[in-house]
Amino acid sequence: MSRPVAMLNGALAGPALRAFNQIAEAWSLTELEQRAILGQSVDAAFAVIGAGDVDDLSPDTLERVSYLLGIYHALHTILSDSEQANSWVRRPNADPTFNGSTALALMSSGRLSDLASVRQHLEAGGWIDPERPTT
Repeated sequence: MSRPVAMLNGALAGPALRAFNQIAEAWSLTELEQRAILGQSVDAAFAVIGAGDVDDLSPDTLERVSYLLGIYHALHTILSDSEQANSWVRRPNADPTFNGSTALALMSSGRLSDLASVRQHLEAGGWIDPERPTT
């Protein structure tokens, strides 16, 4: 028998938030960037985390964290150097997906589809070294 979504969210919320916090620390995300990635308003973004009431974490927030985990994993698979993998999100990228901007700028748009785009880009092998000169 499957468990109700609310129960499942409660079981996933704690590990999801811990993973999110570890990635935020590894990428040196500001509070504003964290809130934008989570797709929550400035007032509500960390209310769930701060209150410790992880049962109230929305499915949308869990999906956003899932995309972020996929992005983090893909970067650490593609780039063997942890520092290089973690700094990639802040470096300008010539790929059309990023339009010369950074992956972090795209991920911080607040749109779930932009998190999906970054993850799909990396998983499809479309990674471009930001240090590589463009022609």
